[in-house]
Amino acid sequence: MTKQPFANATIFMGSVTTVGNRPFRRLVTEYGAEATLGEMAIAKYVAQKKKQELALIRRDPHEKIFGAQIVGGNPEHLSKAARMAEEFGADFIDFNCACPHQSVVSHGGGAILLRRPQNLPMVLDAIRQAVSIPVSIKIRKGFEEGDNVAQQVAELAQNAGFNAIFIHGRTKAAQYRGPCDWETIESVARNIDIPVIGCGDLAHGSDVIEKRKSSACSGFAIARGALIKPWIFEEIATGQPLDPTAEQRLDMLKKLVSYSLETFGSDDFGVRRSRDFLLRQMGFLCRYVPTGALGRELPLQERVGEWSPRNALESLWASADKNDHMQLLEMAGLPKTEQ
Repeated sequence: MTKQPFANATIFMGSVTTVGNRPFRRLVTEYGAEATLGEMAIAKYVAQKKKQELALIRRDPHEKIFGAQIVGGNPEHLSKAARMAEEFGADFIDFNCACPHQSVVSHGGGAILLRRPQNLPMVLDAIRQAVSIPVSIKIRKGFEEGDNVAQQVAELAQNAGFNAIFIHGRTKAAQYRGPCDWETIESVARNIDIPVIGCGDLAHGSDVIEKRKSSACSGFAIARGALIKPWIFEEIATGQPLDPTAEQRLDMLKKLVSYSLETFGSDDFGVRRSRDFLLRQMGFLCRYVPTGALGRELPLQERVGEWSPRNALESLWASADKNDHMQLLEMAGLPKTEQ
């Protein structure tokens, strides 16, 4: 067990495809995320220098510590992608063996690699030998329900010279359903000699602060919790819960809209790209239930029933309707454009 931080960070913004992009990572960095992981990049397409994929391994100038995340099962592709990410300025490389989505799994990447851990050493060696910067691996408990290969895979990664392990405490079969198995995460953290970063169901700063008291983990990564409330990193840094008003959340959205337009451009094409990203992001931001209205912090896995918004703007934030999301985005400065 080691409590040494990985990449000089203990609090990470996890990798999230399509919404964990440069504008959003810039926002959470302002809120206090110590390190950020880029969107998952398919190693084959990075190796082929496809423009869209190369964009995923580029850091935003405002990020403090940036990890480029790559996925795939071909050692040659992975080693080339890792080298390119290092050349692009990544501070570390994260190898994704956790993605449960069929589009990735069916092509031999992500969580499918947990099905036959004995085949991993060749892939791990290829990545480790390709770069001089730190490398980490992102894993789940296993593939099928009931699997638990986390300790085995962690030892393989350690033996291959990897510097850290991110563990999501669910199987591929569970996707994101059911409780996260923190017992497995803690067990691996106690029985491995490189840093373990725990992931799963961290919805509030209080969740992380409470776990820190007794955890063997060197750090924590937050993904969905940060998509819903980006200010979670400030809660962790200050040790104080935050419950921004509807107006303060709109101010935050104005920043995110501005960063998106700055990244993608303010011409029609850039505005449409921003709109598409921001509408996906609104699906998370509008899930936040204000603590002051509900009377308690809402766990990530709980879906609250009825609660009463306290003003018209809070009602708009509580809506799941796309038209209401567009209204908020336009209030935040997103130019109108044809759908």
